[in-house]
Amino acid sequence: MRWNAINTFAVPESVKIGSGILYPRLKEFLKPTDRVMLIVDRIVDELYGQDVYAFLEGCCKEVKREFVHAGSLREAFLKSYYIVNRDFDAVIAMGGGKVLDVGKYASSMSKRPFISVPTSISHDGVASPIAVLKCDHNSVRSLDCKIPSYIIMDLDIIKTAPEKLILAGLGDLVSNITALRDWERAVQAGKAKMDDFAYIISGTAVRAILQYTHPDIRDTAFLTQLAESVVLSGLAMNITGNTRPSSGAEHLLSHAIDAAGKGTLHGLQTAVASILVEYLYGGNYEFIRDYLRQAGLPTTFEELGLTYEDYVQVMRTARTTRKNRYTILDEISYDGAYLKKIYDAVYGGTNGRQ
Repeated sequence: MRWNAINTFAVPESVKIGSGILYPRLKEFLKPTDRVMLIVDRIVDELYGQDVYAFLEGCCKEVKREFVHAGSLREAFLKSYYIVNRDFDAVIAMGGGKVLDVGKYASSMSKRPFISVPTSISHDGVASPIAVLKCDHNSVRSLDCKIPSYIIMDLDIIKTAPEKLILAGLGDLVSNITALRDWERAVQAGKAKMDDFAYIISGTAVRAILQYTHPDIRDTAFLTQLAESVVLSGLAMNITGNTRPSSGAEHLLSHAIDAAGKGTLHGLQTAVASILVEYLYGGNYEFIRDYLRQAGLPTTFEELGLTYEDYVQVMRTARTTRKNRYTILDEISYDGAYLKKIYDAVYGGTNGRQ
């Protein structure tokens, strides 16, 4: 036994979740001498950004407001250059995943503290060491970066987010169930290494939210737990240095939907796909389906706006979206009859189509 075999990993310096906490926590985290960059998009700027900008002007030495348009790697590079060139002390990003990922990557490259202020809980990347950014020809890359230094999740703001964004966050979290199954399977096949601590954290995150047997996405207690759980899920990814704790076959299927040009919100897609993956494992896929349905999420490909033909294409291409990610999709047949059997069992039939 190697007594010095200790894995070290970073955690946010502070995570604050509650109602009406945005301005008190910003004042707590920042100093009067700080020069800060505030990153938003146009929609968030109209809703909150102008007020936040005015508040920061009153408590900091200098504030520069920057806008995100495409959520691209180029935008992140330009902002990081500006941060270093103007010697800003901290970066604040307020918005959805696109804005937060630009801020996260720009602050990571410029080696500045990053304050993340989500306006919704649409996915589990809030506290993850990954930024998903657009590159050339509309391709998307998942890039390594540092996790936020501070996270402020003001529930008064999050409650005003469109319902589908909160549902997407719930769906992304619930899909941890099948991601963990795939992780175990990959370890058994010699295709991955297990990190027990990260595994426990990811599982704890999803089990905590499943305790809400009648989820109400506007309920403060439920939203608080959802916020805590997505932070834990991100922390699990930070421990492993990859997305294994929360990304398995269901995410590959979601990527394939996107690649086919049929994509909607990521978390809605992973939710629907997780039902299928749980079926492939012989697990209680009805439980996942019924839980998601009760919460108001889609549970079939049809509800995502996809046809049976789309389903077949997605199934046959999903493995190619991330070739080094071993999942149960590497073990099944892609014969038309078998794919129809899966579809009929999980989603209720193909109306006679082969």
